[in-house]
Amino acid sequence: MLVLGSGYIAAFVFFRTHSEDFVARQIDARALDYACANRLSPPAELRFASGSADLALLGTGWNQADTDGLWSRDADASLMLCAPAGRDLLLDLRLHSFVARRHPAVDVTLLANGTMLGQWRTRVGQNRIDEQVRIPATLIGDGRIKLTFRVDTPASPRVMRTGPDMRRLGIFVSQLKILPAPER
Repeated sequence: MLVLGSGYIAAFVFFRTHSEDFVARQIDARALDYACANRLSPPAELRFASGSADLALLGTGWNQADTDGLWSRDADASLMLCAPAGRDLLLDLRLHSFVARRHPAVDVTLLANGTMLGQWRTRVGQNRIDEQVRIPATLIGDGRIKLTFRVDTPASPRVMRTGPDMRRLGIFVSQLKILPAPER
């Protein structure tokens, strides 16, 4: 019985450490297919309010869009882009995070194809991120870009007793601009 139990635990640990979320993979793949069928031509402005065609670029990790933008839901929220290869791009970010008295600080990290581009700490009274971030051509490769917005602690305003919204909120995005980067 001990051997059987140990085998079960080992199999469970192996499965948890080597498995992937197939639903998330399908959502990201669908967003990437849409992105590549609608390749960006910088300068480009993406809008994420309800009804926007750009919502199809969203992978996993987002709440339903509101009339003026959308909130990330999970610790990782992905956005897929296809851009011209061989040239650096600038990503013009205008975001804000959900912070409150009971949730006073949030760390936000931006990755492109798994490589960190930037990291910010937001606090009550300083919850905006207004930055231009360079995406090097070496990360763009064939033009497919998976942007991951990593939020260390998405939280619900209702759970934090700061409002009625029951959704988990990380960062709020209404638009992003993708610009050609100036030569260095």
